[in-house]
Amino acid sequence: MKKTFQKTLIAASVGIVMLSAAGTASANSLLFPYFTTTTGAQSVLSLSMGTTTTNAAESLHYVYNYGPSCIHFDAVGKMTPNDLLQHSVASTAAGGFGKAVAADASTPVYFPLPNMQGFLVVSNTTTASQQISGDMAIIDPTTGLSISYAGITGNNPNTTAGNGEGDFSNIYYGGATVNPALPNPIAQRTDALNFNLSFYSSSIVTTSWYAVVAGNMGPAITAGANWLGQVTLTNNGGVYNNDESLLSGTVTKTIVCAGTVLPTDLMTAAQVAAVGPNGGLIHATGNPVTTAGTSLASGLIMSKIQTILPAAGSPFAGKTLLHREQSNAF
Repeated sequence: MKKTFQKTLIAASVGIVMLSAAGTASANSLLFPYFTTTTGAQSVLSLSMGTTTTNAAESLHYVYNYGPSCIHFDAVGKMTPNDLLQHSVASTAAGGFGKAVAADASTPVYFPLPNMQGFLVVSNTTTASQQISGDMAIIDPTTGLSISYAGITGNNPNTTAGNGEGDFSNIYYGGATVNPALPNPIAQRTDALNFNLSFYSSSIVTTSWYAVVAGNMGPAITAGANWLGQVTLTNNGGVYNNDESLLSGTVTKTIVCAGTVLPTDLMTAAQVAAVGPNGGLIHATGNPVTTAGTSLASGLIMSKIQTILPAAGSPFAGKTLLHREQSNAF
């Protein structure tokens, strides 16, 4: 029974990856802002290699960032020109299934720990002009989560020998403030890190966000260190209940590298009580922390996770939804 279930799960995971291929990103560094190795779940990575290289093999640098402290873990894999590599994020020892095609000669880098969540950066470090494409599919039968998404393109087309690797400073916070620590100040951008963080009634949906701080991760990756970019979220002085009434009170939350954000993290105790179980709306703004000019943070990626409770009834109950929040939302 276990083998049958596992084969079904693998087939479904790989099928979702293939269906999402039309939406894949293409770059030398790709950011996958969410994976999970929760028991029973499968996060499946699909990578494909371009045609421009003359090298027999291309090195792929995998950098996993995981857990509450956003710990760095990395190693080097390998692909060849026009190659396709599909594999579970988790190693077999951590509950994964390995490569989708066991005979595949490519070399993936697995994540070795079960029951973790985090984000992943994959970079080609051999040929400057070589492009990689990729997407992530996640299936969790326990929560009903079944999603796929394209990797996010990096800022630098040349990631050979670590140059420009992990530079996601193209994900801007915009507005009037400029981060002087970034190589190319981005004041010319007018979009801002404004998120409309809405949440349903807590009696039918449990809502959270997995937030990843974007920016130039290159120096941290080169040093083998944890990414310490920081963004502070603020509720801008208030929260709205489900009937448009403003409940004033300012709350902020600082995210270092990555972490979970709950609606209550951006509300005072009085706001939580006043909003009650009926849901609400927070107009949140993110501001990169540039203390001492050392932070290379430039933006924030927020993935909304909604778990639908039994009270919602069929066909919703038992499902989990995940999507990337729109920035510049107000």
